[in-house]
Amino acid sequence: MSNPIQNKLRTNRQDGAHADKGVRLTIDELLALRRESMALDLASSYRVSSTLAGGYRSKFRGRGMDFDEVRPYQPGDDIRNIDWRVTARTGKPHTKLFREERERPVFLLLDQSKHLFFGSRVAFKSVIAARAASLLIWASITAGSRIGGVLFDDSGHLEHRPSGRRRDALALLKKISHRHNRVLDNIESKETPVESTKDEQSAFAQSLARLRRLAKPGSLIYIFSDFRTLDADSKRHISRLSHHNEIQAYLLTDPMDEQLPPPGNYSLTDGSSISKINTSEKNMRSQYHDAEVQRIKQLSDYLKQQRTLLQPLSTTANLGVVLAAANTPRIIVK
Repeated sequence: MSNPIQNKLRTNRQDGAHADKGVRLTIDELLALRRESMALDLASSYRVSSTLAGGYRSKFRGRGMDFDEVRPYQPGDDIRNIDWRVTARTGKPHTKLFREERERPVFLLLDQSKHLFFGSRVAFKSVIAARAASLLIWASITAGSRIGGVLFDDSGHLEHRPSGRRRDALALLKKISHRHNRVLDNIESKETPVESTKDEQSAFAQSLARLRRLAKPGSLIYIFSDFRTLDADSKRHISRLSHHNEIQAYLLTDPMDEQLPPPGNYSLTDGSSISKINTSEKNMRSQYHDAEVQRIKQLSDYLKQQRTLLQPLSTTANLGVVLAAANTPRIIVK
């Protein structure tokens, strides 16, 4: 007896439809995003207004030769840049910041863990993250910036040194596509990657540690994750990175993260076992929603402390609109 689902997929392929669109990545799909990236402006999203600097606002922040502003000294700052006059006047150490060079490194931290291979609408979270990352890669190259990154999944990570050459950007896109599809193949074949022991850092924390070694002060860093594996080590690395870099954090979400499907009986599977769930109970639906809202609030509050804005990125989102909004200058008053 023929399988109706297989027959439908076979019909879709014959009709030229892409049955795997939104599930599996292709390099052609990521290359095609180059045209859409032209609308993105990746200049610094922060225009700092500091009372110590007299309210002067600058579009670029980081390393350079032109004086920008003065801010409180932070561990790791170059002591040669301490502003002794402001330090003497306030009684607290302050350091000088200088206007950044036009070219600066841009880094991606792309989470490709298996729990991101889910989506109830349009595409998997992992695919949405890859598409958004691709838009930023092309926009960075167009802006004349060097682009690098760290890709990681449950089994390990891969580093890509920053480069401004288009062929290296293409190589990074190929790595994103290849590693994504490899994780998908492992899920479909029910292969389980070797997990870290309790004494080892999480894959997220390990990748952030790698990024700290790659990213020089003044870099622009994009993080794509659902942040469900954010632990104390990960927070420590993000805190250190935020001292000297601009970070944009993109939270991968799906409508089903906050709201269970309509009341009824459902079967769930992780690829190896099947369980049942009944979503009819109103109290359970409310608790499910509240737990996710609270998780996102705690994450947002933490990142605000690190001068990092959390930008939700849903599987239903218009990527161009979300990325453009995230890169709109914002005034940060110290």
